[in-house]
Amino acid sequence: MKLGRWAMLLLVACAMPASAQISIPLPGTGGSIQINPQPDQRYQDPNRPYYGTASSIRVLGAVYGRNCRGQRGANVTDDLVRYCQGRDYCVYRIDYRQIGDPSPGCGKDYHARYICRDGDVERYASAGAEASGQSVILDCRRR
Repeated sequence: MKLGRWAMLLLVACAMPASAQISIPLPGTGGSIQINPQPDQRYQDPNRPYYGTASSIRVLGAVYGRNCRGQRGANVTDDLVRYCQGRDYCVYRIDYRQIGDPSPGCGKDYHARYICRDGDVERYASAGAEASGQSVILDCRRR
């Protein structure tokens, strides 16, 4: 079986490690296109250490439903960390299907605490009852 030039290039490119740079020759030009794969930036590990920039969001805590009688509210910090930690600006949409319903039948509020850099003053973002379906904004952009 005879492999063409492009089939051989694909075979070599697929065998390379994911972090390797790929060079594809442009026929007749003597030049090539360089491809450098980038890691997937959509997922942030909520357990990763905080190494953000000086103005990035550092989540301190989040509670859903503390206004309901007999409830202290559900600690939903992990979900907020997953979406906002390390960014400088974040619009977080509150969704009970994602964070759970700690008190069925009661319209729950939402409260988040964060800072923008170590030693900065604590900041707050909140949404009144029923918070599910609303958004809170955490903002650490330079002012």
